[in-house]
Amino acid sequence: MSDFDVVIHLRNCDNGGPAAEAGFALAKRLNAHVLGLHVVALSTAAFVSPEAVAVQVNETSHLLEQARAREPWWRELLERHGLAGEFQVVQGDAVDALCHASRWSDLIVAERPCANPDAPVGWGIASRTVFGSSAPVVVVPEGARIDKVGEHMLVAWNASREAMLAIRGALPLLARAAQVTVLEGESNPGLLGFENLPMIDLRAWFERRGITAEFRPFKPVKDHGPAVLEAAHAVDANLIVIGAWGQSRITELVLGGVTRHLFQHSDLPMLVAH
Repeated sequence: MSDFDVVIHLRNCDNGGPAAEAGFALAKRLNAHVLGLHVVALSTAAFVSPEAVAVQVNETSHLLEQARAREPWWRELLERHGLAGEFQVVQGDAVDALCHASRWSDLIVAERPCANPDAPVGWGIASRTVFGSSAPVVVVPEGARIDKVGEHMLVAWNASREAMLAIRGALPLLARAAQVTVLEGESNPGLLGFENLPMIDLRAWFERRGITAEFRPFKPVKDHGPAVLEAAHAVDANLIVIGAWGQSRITELVLGGVTRHLFQHSDLPMLVAH
């Protein structure tokens, strides 16, 4: 029996790709039940009229059959990794499907294409899933380093809502990590200042949960995104835990930001929450 559910988004059913590799590695750490989910896209243009829907569904029916015929391949992967799980193929919008599955899952694993991405940063499948997901999302950049993922976790901490959501979602993995490094950045005060807000001592909070972490001050002069990635490489971390879009998504798209930089440039998987 498993207490955890991990959903891996399969962009194609020919091979699992980096998302499947990372997903299985993390699921093995959690002894999780693994759902391999493939979504056959149904174009929004199909909903112009009932007739268009019928035509689109008919045209993609063979894709559904081909994808569902790949279940033995998935079962073989599960057996190879010693995990229980299932395989589902649905038709529609990938973001809707992943966000729906997140309602009963503990972790969503999705690949972020780097070559010919599906959309600009902030509007792709992985980005939009982070916004709508009820569970944290592990974003796996195409070509990311997958080996030893989750052994050394780097936490970007600034006492923000998003950072805390990511940490809470990462707790099962943090508890199983061999090493945890926390980048302790500057907090953003509320409207009335920190003296009017309850404070959290993250060191003590981790200790109460049996998590040992090394805290490092993090105060880059500018460009926090590159600095986070540089720090992760400096300590040889293999999974970054970070809150996504502390600013509005539009602000980050126009002016840039940590999330945007990491989604564009990270070669490490990132566990993110918004």
